[in-house]
Amino acid sequence: METFEIASRIEAIVKEIGKFRKQIESKGTERAKAISNYDMRLGIAIVTLKDEGKFPATLIEKIARKVCAPDKERLELAESGYKACISNLTALMAQLNGYQSIYRHLDST
Repeated sequence: METFEIASRIEAIVKEIGKFRKQIESKGTERAKAISNYDMRLGIAIVTLKDEGKFPATLIEKIARKVCAPDKERLELAESGYKACISNLTALMAQLNGYQSIYRHLDST
């Protein structure tokens, strides 16, 4: 690879890193909302089940979790999307580091 090709690739990766930074902000907000929504719905379900008095206290939390399963699924999806973005950013940074090392080596020769 030529120095120019490496420099071009470095610039492209830097742009991709910028995009992932924005995505992480968006995914982080989505994740925070999903956590808040799940916690709120779980709390409401627990209180509602306690007020109904139909179930033993030892089962209320388990039943409430089942009632809130769709919210938990959204939370897990938001969490995995957030973590995937961070992993992708980490991989890009590793690529960038590698290309920068190659660039320094080619530039010094």
